Amino acid sequence: MTFNVAIPAAADDPSVSQGQMLTNFNLTNTYFSTDHIALNAGADQGEHQQVTLNSVIADPGLADPKCSLYIKTVAGDSELFFEKFDNGAAANLVQQMTNLTVTTVGTNYGITTPWGQIINWGQFTCNTADSVITYAVAFTAPAQSINLTCISDTGSRNAVVRLSAAATATCRSTNNGLVTYYYAIGV
Repeated sequence: MTFNVAIPAAADDPSVSQGQMLTNFNLTNTYFSTDHIALNAGADQGEHQQVTLNSVIADPGLADPKCSLYIKTVAGDSELFFEKFDNGAAANLVQQMTNLTVTTVGTNYGITTPWGQIINWGQFTCNTADSVITYAVAFTAPAQSINLTCISDTGSRNAVVRLSAAATATCRSTNNGLVTYYYAIGV
């Protein structure tokens, strides 16, 4: 069966072309159901199940007011990209959305997001003297936010950040050997 874009033609008698119209309607539902919940499914019909992109293109070079998700080849792999029109910039923002690299240094991890935010997280032991967290990915300035979660089962569970720099933070707790998780966000 093949979808026929010329059915029904203006001069067609519906009783004659009914079979071709039914074929077109069935094929429309079949084709639409790729990546979607079928139109005849009842609940949630027409909603996406996934989005499949299969044409590698160059950056679209959009005009206002548009954004685009598309794929380009990077080192032989299909990667997802986002482009948004930016009226105030010399060029549109083009950002790769896939293939984030997690940097690992001991029990510390870090990533740089597609929009430039840096996130570091990990585990360290906090003591009554200054304890230093060395970020896996250094910030360009002190972290904008650091969250500490103490998980020790003994003694006080208080730990505070005393000083934050681009590559490190210094912490101190009310008891030695306090196992602590941290989560730091910045740029």
